[in-house]
Amino acid sequence: MTDRIFWLASNSPRRKEMLSWSGWRLEIVPSGADESIKENESPGEYVRRLALLKVSGEIEEAREGEFVISADTTVVLDGRILGKPEDEGQAYGMLTELRARQHEVITCVAVRAVGNQSVKSDVCVSAVQMRAYSEEEMLAYIASGDPMDKAGAYAIQNNWFNPAPGFGGCMASVMGLPLCHMERVLRGFAHYTQTDWPTICQKNLKYDCPVTERIMAGMDIG
Repeated sequence: MTDRIFWLASNSPRRKEMLSWSGWRLEIVPSGADESIKENESPGEYVRRLALLKVSGEIEEAREGEFVISADTTVVLDGRILGKPEDEGQAYGMLTELRARQHEVITCVAVRAVGNQSVKSDVCVSAVQMRAYSEEEMLAYIASGDPMDKAGAYAIQNNWFNPAPGFGGCMASVMGLPLCHMERVLRGFAHYTQTDWPTICQKNLKYDCPVTERIMAGMDIG
């Protein structure tokens, strides 16, 4: 496995960090995909289109038998897509709307096998219930800068802000890369050697995931 390169078509430092947990040989090819939402495009259609667009980019250095991986994540509240805030004012507005409410996080992961150009994808939908954080907590969190590069203006893994303490779904998906779903996709390629992503993910996130076994069994759950 270590002699095969995996190419990550993403600008996300979190996705890079998460894939690094495996020990795979990893190369980053930042995506320049236009992330504008098309008219009448549903959130699910949006993340799938972007993930497939990112993974389709040509990589001259890639060799046959290697894999290109991409993902796209969006936060959805009342059917509306909440992207990354452009400034602190937008972050404040998003976090105010999300406070003490449930929303969905939708992530699509796509994989392309270099050589035969076969592409496979999977979508993870997670329900996230936000806690009733105070105004002071929210303002301090915004001032930290953490919300500024994240869809919905929050990181579920932020231990200090702890936005969704009762969450019981795929933590990795809300962070931007559903690792069990990715492994499920990769196992659809005959030349892929299985990796124990369920164990790797839980160990690194320090999270006893209640949905791992069902995801790996093929259930549509997040």
